[in-house]
Amino acid sequence: MLQPAMTLSSVYGGNLVYFPGSSPHATHWLPNEKMTRDLRTGGITAIGEMPVVCAASVSTPESLGLLRDAGFKLPAEIFRYCDTADYLALVGKLCASGRKLAVHYVHPANEIPSVNFWIPPSVFSFLNNKANLAKLVLPAHLPEREIISVDQLDNPDLSRRLPLVIKAVTDESTGGGVDVRICRTPDDLRQAAFYFGICRTVVAEKFLSIERNLCLHFAVSKDGHVGYLGVAEQVSDEQGGYQGNWLDAESKCPEAALEAGLAAARRGAGYGYWGVLGVDIAMLADGSCKIFDLNFRINGSTVPVLYMEAIRNRFNKPVAKRCGFKARGSYRDMLDAVYQAMARSMLLPLASCDPDAGPYPNQPPRLTALVLGSTRAEVLNNVRRLSEMGLYL
Repeated sequence: MLQPAMTLSSVYGGNLVYFPGSSPHATHWLPNEKMTRDLRTGGITAIGEMPVVCAASVSTPESLGLLRDAGFKLPAEIFRYCDTADYLALVGKLCASGRKLAVHYVHPANEIPSVNFWIPPSVFSFLNNKANLAKLVLPAHLPEREIISVDQLDNPDLSRRLPLVIKAVTDESTGGGVDVRICRTPDDLRQAAFYFGICRTVVAEKFLSIERNLCLHFAVSKDGHVGYLGVAEQVSDEQGGYQGNWLDAESKCPEAALEAGLAAARRGAGYGYWGVLGVDIAMLADGSCKIFDLNFRINGSTVPVLYMEAIRNRFNKPVAKRCGFKARGSYRDMLDAVYQAMARSMLLPLASCDPDAGPYPNQPPRLTALVLGSTRAEVLNNVRRLSEMGLYL
């Protein structure tokens, strides 16, 4: 069995239920494809022990068997849902039973009452609202930014400061870069004004020329102790959309970045947060660092970070890339390709989605996995080999 550096139950305890799903009524700033959102619930099962909620399509006997065969210890208690109505019914059932939920995303109070949250919902929303970054990050590590009305995006003075990164100000949860627009031209700003039209205000942040885009992971215990879990290098597209992570088992986090991240995590703990969080840090050419986002929840690279040492010991592969794949053919065809890749020590699955087990007719099977190698070049070559086997990005 693969042993993680930490289990969810060691942070949240065994009595809470980890709830990675998103409310159907609060998803404006999350990836809009439901299958993608449901797939993300599957990765939580790889951390083991703690009761979790996940989509039925990512927790079939075959998908759970794949994770067991990969070496993951699964939770003893898994609550499954199929569609939106099933999801809401499960939420209601858990809340009515008095279970406390460690949520991944904000839910309206009529879905999850505050008494069922493991921390006050207002604290959770405050910490994840991008408008409040300055309250959590030390001034030396804060990008140049201001909060402006959406109407000001058409202001000619703002155009003279391009390029800028515009971010939604919202108490709803955000993720995957959906709430971010990188603006390089006045026309980009005009499009951003339309895109963020439902917001009263937005963040206008100075564009950073990033040398390395890091996500540092921390765990805050209930008594406020902050522990460092590890680091992953984030991959983003030109618009800031999340495209996975590089994990180099031997790479060290720069000391300045670690200190900046610890300070932000401790401030979050001071507001009453406990649980796992990710700190997104830009390393600049002059060696300085800026924190441009905080996610007080499990992040896309949390599970890989927790298992990277075990992966290195088991496979003797010091480099991995977290990737999302689609598959040609059926789910069974995808499993055949995955097991072949596992036998060659090319790939470690983190979650898989069988579209026939969920409300996703005519969609290809999906997989989230770590592609393994001795170098980044070897990993990229393995990605190409996986494509030939029917798994494509």
